[in-house]
Amino acid sequence: MRRSTRAILGLAATAWVGWAHADTVVLAVRLGAKDATALAKFYDAAFGLKTIDQVGKPPTEIIMRYGATVAAAKAGSSPEFLVARRDPNAANDPIMHAVFRVSDVAATVQAAKAAGATLKSDVASISIGGMALKSATVVDPDGNVLEIMELPKGVTHLRHP
Repeated sequence: MRRSTRAILGLAATAWVGWAHADTVVLAVRLGAKDATALAKFYDAAFGLKTIDQVGKPPTEIIMRYGATVAAAKAGSSPEFLVARRDPNAANDPIMHAVFRVSDVAATVQAAKAAGATLKSDVASISIGGMALKSATVVDPDGNVLEIMELPKGVTHLRHP
């Protein structure tokens, strides 16, 4: 009887701990900009992000999302990219960056460079969590670091041990 009671209490505690954590997904990435409008144009040209909203006139923050059109981006549920005016006295933090999952890393690097990015690290084959993938790093026109990853076909996220 005691074993059964302990087992039931253990299962109840495990279930309660599981319920204490909410589902979590990436909601947004905030990037700094000298000129939010100009940087938003870069993200449209390089990655196909569409402006779905903005704050201020002239804009101090532009909210972007993926979609074939602005209407599709507004209706979509992809993470948002917030391109916000950065205080010119703020130091750039090299650790902060956005990570894009793409189907063709080389083509994406070329599109980013054509739109005004500079190459930080060229396409390389790496392993994360025992999974082979391709990665490159570019820097947008305002100094934000962007890591671009091509995962194996059919894989949608990084595996973590």
